[in-house]
Order: sequence, then structure tokens, then C-alpha cells
Amino acid sequence: MRSVAELRREVLVQLLLKSGGRESAVNNHATLSDYKFNMRLAKFNKFRNALASPSAREAWYRELAIDPAISAGADGLAIDSSSLYLKAPGGASLQAIDLDSSDRSSGRLHTLSGPAGAIVDWSTAAHSDALVGAGDDQGTVTIWCRRIQVQSFKAHRDACTSVRFHSTVASVVASSASSSKSGEVRLWDIDSATSAPFWQVGSDSGIDSLSLSGDGRLIATGSRSGKCTVYDPRQSGDAVSSTPALYAAGRPTRVLWAGETPFLLSTGQSRMRERSAALWDQRNMASPLASLQLQPSTRPLAPLYDEDTRLAYLAELGDTAVRWIDADPSSATPLALLGSVTLPSPMCGCALLPKHRLNVMKGEIARIHVVVETTGGSGGQGAAVIPVPHVAPRRSYLDFHSDLFPDTRAPIPVQTFAQWMACEPATIPKMSLDPAKPNLAALQSAYSVSSCDDKSTAKAVPQVASKSTPDTAPSQKGTLLLPTHMQAPLSAAGCDNCKQDDTGALPSKAEEQHSPSIQQQSAANVTAAQISTKPSWKPPLNHVRFKYLEGFAYRPTESFTSLHNVNQRFSQQNDPIRVGPRVIAVSLAGAGGKVGVFRRDSPGRVPDDPATIVHGADVVDIELDPFDPAIVATAGADGRLQMWRVPDTPLAGEVFFELEEYVHVTADRIYQIRFNPSVKSVVGILVSEADMHAVYIYNGLMLHYIVGKTPGGIHTFEWSPDGDRIALITKTSKQLCVYDVRTQELLTCGPAMKSNRPGRIAWMGMSHICLAGFDSGSQRKLSLFDASDVSHPLSTVTLDAGPGLLAPIVDSDCGVVYVDDRGSRLTHAFEIVGGILFELPKFESSLPSLGLAMLPKKYADVSHCELARAYRLTAQALESIGFRVPRKRPEYFQDDIFPDTVDTETPAVDTLAWLDGASAAPRLISLCPPHMTPLSEAPPEPVRKRQFAINAEEKPDNTKDAISAMLSRVDEPDDEQECAAGSGSDWDD
Repeated sequence: MRSVAELRREVLVQLLLKSGGRESAVNNHATLSDYKFNMRLAKFNKFRNALASPSAREAWYRELAIDPAISAGADGLAIDSSSLYLKAPGGASLQAIDLDSSDRSSGRLHTLSGPAGAIVDWSTAAHSDALVGAGDDQGTVTIWCRRIQVQSFKAHRDACTSVRFHSTVASVVASSASSSKSGEVRLWDIDSATSAPFWQVGSDSGIDSLSLSGDGRLIATGSRSGKCTVYDPRQSGDAVSSTPALYAAGRPTRVLWAGETPFLLSTGQSRMRERSAALWDQRNMASPLASLQLQPSTRPLAPLYDEDTRLAYLAELGDTAVRWIDADPSSATPLALLGSVTLPSPMCGCALLPKHRLNVMKGEIARIHVVVETTGGSGGQGAAVIPVPHVAPRRSYLDFHSDLFPDTRAPIPVQTFAQWMACEPATIPKMSLDPAKPNLAALQSAYSVSSCDDKSTAKAVPQVASKSTPDTAPSQKGTLLLPTHMQAPLSAAGCDNCKQDDTGALPSKAEEQHSPSIQQQSAANVTAAQISTKPSWKPPLNHVRFKYLEGFAYRPTESFTSLHNVNQRFSQQNDPIRVGPRVIAVSLAGAGGKVGVFRRDSPGRVPDDPATIVHGADVVDIELDPFDPAIVATAGADGRLQMWRVPDTPLAGEVFFELEEYVHVTADRIYQIRFNPSVKSVVGILVSEADMHAVYIYNGLMLHYIVGKTPGGIHTFEWSPDGDRIALITKTSKQLCVYDVRTQELLTCGPAMKSNRPGRIAWMGMSHICLAGFDSGSQRKLSLFDASDVSHPLSTVTLDAGPGLLAPIVDSDCGVVYVDDRGSRLTHAFEIVGGILFELPKFESSLPSLGLAMLPKKYADVSHCELARAYRLTAQALESIGFRVPRKRPEYFQDDIFPDTVDTETPAVDTLAWLDGASAAPRLISLCPPHMTPLSEAPPEPVRKRQFAINAEEKPDNTKDAISAMLSRVDEPDDEQECAAGSGSDWDD
């Protein structure tokens, strides 16, 4: 066995080979002075000047309720490239937080439930962004894939102290258990049908921690005896190596592999409670390569290791300090303390962010996420997760610094279980962190092991399995329990197979971020494809198409001016203006519930006595029948729904409106009415009755369905474009819920805005829902949800803090959301690109808005590239406005931005058939005018050739000739002078 000095000599030789040292240093006859010189060069760490500090409070994940109780070997936090995972209060479940969530408070948590006992330890897989594993105090191991439980089995009789995923094989999970006198470690193949582990080993003392080497060959354990032991799971036999009892017995010992190297990092406490860290070489564990002593404390040290920078982070759980040390074994002074950062309160968990999520263009070499139990001050109540970026200073961050960011390990499984058991070498793929180079997405599609040959298997979702613990107790000698049927080639992709499409290829990272069905699908939720086969709005995935959107006002002759007695106290849940192809209805102030009706083709000055509908009680909502442009519906505070027919005569003075239909709703009060957009004569009515709120579905005088009955109240509701679902916002619970109308079943539910003030919703096609409302502190926000899973928003934009209500209006053809800012002069616009909201230019008017209503898409002037036409209600006028985009060849019909649109004036399905459960795709119509040619059929634009003069001769300077010609013209006599000369004038003298 080689000595420590020989090992240090070998490491230095390898360092010189990489750095281009002298050939004599590699030779066995190198002198001692050469090594001293090289050690002097190697002692400087290039990250010694890196700085770390807690991020601003706005970036904290705050107001969290957690259970801080964890095992001695747990980190208290797990993290992958998309989510943070914490233990929920009570300990029986985990809660996930989206890393990129704009609302970083407790309202955006997702629960991962499953185990029967209290969770003790949990971790994520380094080779996948979708796998999470946890062990509880009853010895059960639970696996989640994309927040869906896919495996649950009884792994140990005692409490499961550690759960770790294999480094190179997707289907292998390691677990350890500990009792008062013994412990055990077991390896499981979660893709196998067997209920037994394929390898296990026992220990004469409790096991605190577990770690697998980066190449997947070895496994290390830290025990209560103060020792660290290394095993080779593929060989049945004794331990490969073991350390002496460096730490005090009975106190927790942590062990962590230093990536793919043969070195380990351990932490523990001495008998005098001095906390220490040690660096070991697995090939000679008689004594540590280096050690670091810290001040005495009862709190354990949680080690974290960065394989690229070779820095180790020591988090003092229960304290406020995080230290980073030089964990490079080739350094002249390994484990040298390089720096520390102090947190605002004691921590109870920590984790490192994956490398490919770092902001490398700002010099961020690492980011530690730390869990603190209390925030205090202005950070809010409860626990918080604080990001602590570790940044290397540079003069400029304009370019990518390759010296700071070498190629890092790609999160890809590289072996099958059969290949690993056959001891085949594993080639760990590397990926560049340079944003300008192909990254993880290209590597995933190119790496052959990431795909599955069996496409049917790839599309199958793993089922929850129930495995029992084998009766045989493990011995202290490693036992290989591999059945013969498990030696066949298996799938290495594991749960990553769920990401494959019909071709068996993995989607790119950009597609995973833009596709909610990949990241957020749930077995309990119904997807849009299962609900309907109707054409749905699909967000563009490439770029913002309407960044030059322009809002404009039509000429005053196209507007309705001198408007009097506008009802400025209309309910915020509803719109005081409704616009149809023929008429415009506006709520007016006055007794009896007045609604002014104007013909849309007769703009100009409004007469003093406009045509008015008198409901008989205060009007709470107005609607126009989408399939009969002459019907105006009014809902009153008296519980009556009345439908009036507008006569085909000039609307001025006293006009008789015929009462077409009258419905007396059997409820205490009406709040809102909405016509079904696909079925004629079906209307939804939001009512309250005996402290219960619900949506009543009427067809004529017949009540057919009661949807969303709740005692907490309902702010608003909206039909889906196909008329099969209803989305609503509850008041007390502040939830966004989606119901199937005819089955009255709750399809999905999630948190809405936090404020008690009303919010507004709008459907973006069949697949997405826009929610506008108020958050804490009167912050006005706009959020986008996947209609099949509204547990958390896909994107959220904070507009500002103000009192005005936000009313969203969508253009599903273009993916644009227009937001009317009530009480303001602004109309906001956003485009949805890949599930993300991008702000577009605002439209500003001269008067504050009381309401905004848009015409159907077919009434926009597409010949002038107008995306939408609307009417904006103010206290004095009804302005006609539009939104357009500049185009290069406007003489052609722009069919790339004007696809076939839904005919909103024709029912998609018969009423009786819809009541019987039928659904139909809406009728699509073309927007292309007869006299225009689509841009896709237009001839190619002629290329303008630019001619440049090459070696052209210089033009001669004719200035002198021009001056001479002018002077010659002056010297010549004119006609009068010639006449005078001929007559003998005195001027000749």
C-alpha cells in the first residue's frame, strides 16, 4: 500500500502533465526542489477571490411552512433544474417550488404525497430533472417522476436514513437504514419486477449517510462508529477500504464523494465536539490527506461539493455560516478555508443548483440554496429558501470565461443496468456552459443511451409498485442478490422515457419549458386532448411576432361622442359595455336599471334621449346573444334575466324593445351571466342562494346543471371556447377551478391571486387560461395557466401596484392578451410565446377607461393589418380603437398572422345534442377578402441589385468653366442694348 507522500507525489505529477510542466517533473528521478517549486505554483486557487452573498429579499422563496426535522445524513433540501423540494409540515409529504416562479411565496407550492410515515431524507437524481426519491421513518422508499408517484416499496424494517440515486444508471436507487445498534445498505432496481434488493450489506453500527461515486463504481457510508467505509456493489465480498475512527462514536458522520475522482470528503465531531472535515483517498484510507478543524458545536456540518471548481461548501445546520474550502487534492494546502458568508437566521437545509442553470454570463460559479426557519423583518413570516450566488470577479462579463467554466457533467444516464453489472466502462458525457454553443438539448438528442428502443415502453407511465422487505437480514459482508432475469438488457432511461414522443426521441430543453403537458401533466388531471378534439390555440415557440403592435384611435366620426349618464358604479365583476356586429349596449345611470342601445353603423353625436332599455331593477350585468345580434340580455338585482329584441329601426327617442324571453331565477341574487359560445340558447348564471354560490346552467326556462357549488363565494366565471367547461375564481379559498359542465366534475384546481378583490379570467383557446387580479400589496398581476393543470401558473407578469381592475381580452388566433386598465388611460398588451408572457407596446388614450369590448375577429380590417377592433368606454364618449402591426407587403393578405378563425356567430352543435353530451368542433372561416391574394401565394419579391462603381474615374472639376460661361453671358449685350447702339445713343460715348 502506497504512503500518503507517494499519493501526493502522484497527484502533483498529474497536475504538471495537465499544466504543461517540465518532463523532468514527470520522471521518477525528479528532484525534490522541482516538486517544491511546483507545489508553490499549485497552492493558488483561481477561485480564491470569489465572493458570495445572500440575494435580495425579492428573490427569496418566502412565507413557507416546513418541517425542519431531518436525519443526520440529510441535507434538508433537494433541488433539480426546475424545482426545489422541501418537507411539508407534518413530515408526511414533500412540497415542490418552481425555481422560475415569479411569485416566490407560499401560494405556489405543489404537494408530493405518498409515504405513510414521516419523511426522513429525500434527494433528486443527477441524471434526470424529473426524479425525486424519499425515505420515511417506517422504512418505505417512494419515487416521484414529474411530481407523480411512480414507485413505493418497503425497503427496510427500521427508519430509512438515506435515499440516493445512482450516478450513471437511471433505474438504480440506494437506501440505508439505521437502528440503535446496527444498520444496512441496499440497492434496488426500480424497473425490476422483483421485490428484493439486488445487493445489500450490514453494519455493526447505525449508518448516518450514504454517497455514490461519480462514475457509479463505488458506494461509501458514514456510520455512528465514526468510520467511513467503501464498498463495490458489483462484487460480493468485504469492504474495499475503511477509514479509522476519526470522529467520536455516537455522533453523526457525513461522507461525500468528490465527483468522479477517488477522493472522499467527510465531516463529523470529535469527543470534544470539535467539528472537522477530512479529505480521503479511497486507495489509501489509513490517514486523511488533509483535515480542517472548526470551533466546537453540537450542530452537524453538511458538506456540498462542486466537481468543476473543486470547492467544497460546509453548511453549519442550526447556525448562520456557510464556508467554502479548497477541496482540490492536488493543492499544496487542501481544505484551506477560502471564505464564508453569514445568513440572516439559522439554516436547516442546503443544496447546490445544477451547473447548467447558473448565470455564467455574470461569473456565477455556484449557487447555494439555503433553508432558514425564520426570516423576520420585512422578509415575511415563516421559513424561506435563500439563494446565495457565488461569483468570481472579472473586469467584464461581456464574453464567456472558459477558464472559469470548464465542460461540466451532463445530466444524462449513460448505462443500462446490465451494462453496469457487467462492469463495462462508462463514458460520462460533458456539456459546455457557453450559451453560444450547443448545450444539454443537443446532447440529449445525440446521446444514444438516452433513447429507448421500445417505443411502447417509452410511452408507458410507470405504475405504483408495492415491494416488501426480504426476510433475509444482510450481513456485514456485501451480498449480491441479482436474479438471473435481471441480467438481460434493461432500459436506462427510467422515468425519462416519459419524455419521449412517438419517434422515441427526447425533446429539447426549450420544448420541455414551453410544453406544459411535459412538465406538469398529472394522472389526476384531464388533459385538453382528452376533453376535446377541437382545434386549440398553440403558442408559438420561436419569437415575439407582434413587438411592433400599434394601438390607434379611429377618426372622431367613427366614435360615439357626447355620451351622458354613463353608469360609473357598475359591478367590477362585469363589463358596462357590450359590443356586437349590429348594436352596442352601455349601462346608464338612473333609476330602474337603464341600458343604452346604439347602432354600431350610426356613430357620431349621441342624442340627449338615446334608446334605452329599462330592466325594472338595478342592472348587474349585460350580455349580447352571440348567435342573434338583435338580442340584449340584462340581469337585475331582482333575480330576473330578461332578453330584449332590438328593432330594426333607427334607435332614437322612445323606442319599443320587445321582451323576447323572461327567466325568473330561483335564487336570492344574480351576479353574472354568460352565454355559451358554442350552443344556442344556453346561458350560465352566477347566483347565490342561502350562503351558497354556484353557476346555474339554463336552457330557456329549464335549469339543467348546477356547477361549482361552494359556500365561499365566486368572483367570476367564463365558458371555454367549446362550451364544455367553465373556469371560475372562488372568493374565500382564492382558488382557480375548472369544471366539466355536464358531469359537474372538478377537473383541476389551483391557487389564484391572494387578494380578496375580484379577479378576471379569459380562455386563451382550449388549452390556456389568463388570470388578471391583485396580489399581496395591491400588486396587479397577469398569469397564464395550463387549462389541464392550474396548480401553478406557467408565467406571471407584475404590472404595477394600483387600485384599478384589470380585464383581460384574448386574441386566440395571434396569442395576444389585451388588458383593459380600468380607471387608467392605458391598455396593456402581451404576447404569449412558449408559455411565457411578453409585454407589447401599450395604447394610451386621453381619457380614463370604464370598459373595453372587442368585436369578433372577422370585423377587423385585415387589409390594413388590423389584428383587433374594439370600443373603449369613457365617461363622455365611446371611442373606436384598433390594434395593427406594420408589414412589409401590405397589399397581400397576411395569412401568417390571420389564420382561419372560429365563426362565433354560428352554433357549433345543436342544443339538444349538447345537453345529451355531444361536442363538436367549431366552424372555421377564412379572413381573406375576395380581392386580396394570400401572402403565401404571392410571387417572390424582386431582388434589388445594388451596383457599386469599382475603380471609377474621378469626375473633372468644371467649376472654372461654369464661372467663365456665366461671365461670358454677362458681357453679351441684350436686345435693347443692340437697338440703342444702332440708333446712335449717347451711351456709346
